[in-house]
Amino acid sequence: MIYFTSDAHLGSPYHEDPRATEKRLVAWLDQIAPNAEAIYFLGDIFDFWYEYRYVVPKGFVRFQGKIAELTDKGIEIHFLTGNHDVWMKTYFQEELGVHIHHKALEVTLKGKRFRLAHGDEEYRYQNKTNNLMYRLFRNRVARSIFSAIHPRWTVGFALTCSQQSRRKGFKKKAKEVAHTTHNPYFSLEDEWLVGWTKREASQHPQIDFFLFGHRHLPFDYLLPSGQRLVVMGDWYKMGEYITWDGEVLLLEEANTL
Repeated sequence: MIYFTSDAHLGSPYHEDPRATEKRLVAWLDQIAPNAEAIYFLGDIFDFWYEYRYVVPKGFVRFQGKIAELTDKGIEIHFLTGNHDVWMKTYFQEELGVHIHHKALEVTLKGKRFRLAHGDEEYRYQNKTNNLMYRLFRNRVARSIFSAIHPRWTVGFALTCSQQSRRKGFKKKAKEVAHTTHNPYFSLEDEWLVGWTKREASQHPQIDFFLFGHRHLPFDYLLPSGQRLVVMGDWYKMGEYITWDGEVLLLEEANTL
């Protein structure tokens, strides 16, 4: 079995109990480990992750220990970076045996072609602000300046910005576009990733499944071409994940953990 999940946002101030969220994610990894061939994390597993040359963020030891245990057992672990953990470098690869991907990944899994991505790269084209932030986060000069500032300032600043952004986003969704599972009037045709994927799918008929995180809005959409777009919600709130056994692709919830 191959598993996909995203958006745990470990370490986020938004969590009522950050330690409980991490333990729940680790419990899920324990649950799926016996039949897991590979696990793909599609970004924003951490609410903020920035690697300095000799220093990495503190915490998350249960999660990192579990990842090391799984890779030691021969389970493939892939991290696709998101807009909150784009600053991953070599730590997870060298210390934990994780495959790091900074761009969308197109891969064949059990006979079907997948395009995997967090979703922020696609959303950069929605407006100028998204595109500016996407480019700024990946700008070498900006990263060098950021690295020169002591972590006591940068980490707190980043987590505060993340929390404010999430609060603003929730207020906006409450007024304009509520959660898909709570709002019967939500139109998938108005979702940016649906329009983007329709255009992309017409140019890449070889792709069977498009998988994303980022949006915190879970849905499974059958494209007119017969290809499928599946967007996970978020781990930290609803525990969404995707399973693929070579025949059936399912969007599921780990609410029992």
